[in-house]
Amino acid sequence: MTVKHDPVTLLSLVEGKDGIFLLVAEGEPVEDPILQIGNTNSRYKFSIGAKRFMNEWSKQGPSHHCAIGVGHISDKIEKLGQILNIDVVKIC
Repeated sequence: MTVKHDPVTLLSLVEGKDGIFLLVAEGEPVEDPILQIGNTNSRYKFSIGAKRFMNEWSKQGPSHHCAIGVGHISDKIEKLGQILNIDVVKIC
C-alpha cells in the first residue's frame, strides 16, 4: 500500500468506561521504505514523537484498526463530536 504524501488524520471509535468517544491524531507521512510483510502498512511521524504517540494512543484503549484520512481534519471531527454529543480525545 502506498499513501498520498500529504498530512493525515488517524481516527478511532473507542468504547470507554463512560461510553464511546472519538480518538484522533494528526501526523505526516514519512517517505521511507515500506515493510514487505504481506500486510498493508505505511509510516507516519507525529509532533509528539513516536514513543509518546504510541503511549498516549494506547492509553485510550482503541481497537486494533483505525481510519486514516488525508488532511489534518481533527477540527472537523471535534465539531462532529459536539454535534453528536460524543467526546473527542486528540492525541496530537
